[in-house]
Amino acid sequence: MNMWKKIKRLFAPSSDDLDDDESDLQFVTFTNKEPIDVTFTKNFVSGGGLFFYCENEQETLENLKSIVDNEHIEELICLDESLISLVNRLGVKHRSCFDLDFAFITCEYLIAFDGSIMLSSRQTKGRKQEDLPANIIVYARPQQFAVNINEALQRLNSRRGETIPTTTSIRGKNIHNVDASAAAKNIYLLLVE
Repeated sequence: MNMWKKIKRLFAPSSDDLDDDESDLQFVTFTNKEPIDVTFTKNFVSGGGLFFYCENEQETLENLKSIVDNEHIEELICLDESLISLVNRLGVKHRSCFDLDFAFITCEYLIAFDGSIMLSSRQTKGRKQEDLPANIIVYARPQQFAVNINEALQRLNSRRGETIPTTTSIRGKNIHNVDASAAAKNIYLLLVE
């Protein structure tokens, strides 16, 4: 008996419902009625991420200052020129080497399916997850929501053409109760309109 027939037998109500045509196997897909941003936020927060919605640049600066003050950040990793201007306005020192406890970065996509954040070698400068600091502040926009990794990769492919960067995903420390994972980070997300 081939694999598809075995799978069909597992899910079929009775053996009478099985026929020999493999093409009638239908996959059940999960459809979520919630908006993608709500799904992402619930999954991100339940995974241990800290979410900050910012309506404008002023709120972004206020939330970033709150994070810096509460975490006593004196210096952080920052590589993106637009983010460096925000850090400079707060008077926080920044470096481009990955030897500090905090990083302030952008991302490629926010994955609603599991509340993870897709990064590429553009943001990590080719570093592996275990080389990234345990504390990451992510700057993102609403247009970066993706239903799942597959959609994010398709969008990345269509946006970047043939030069697709290496990607990875980071998650909050509580996702799937896996604290030891290199992907598990203390993540602050600034979602900026």
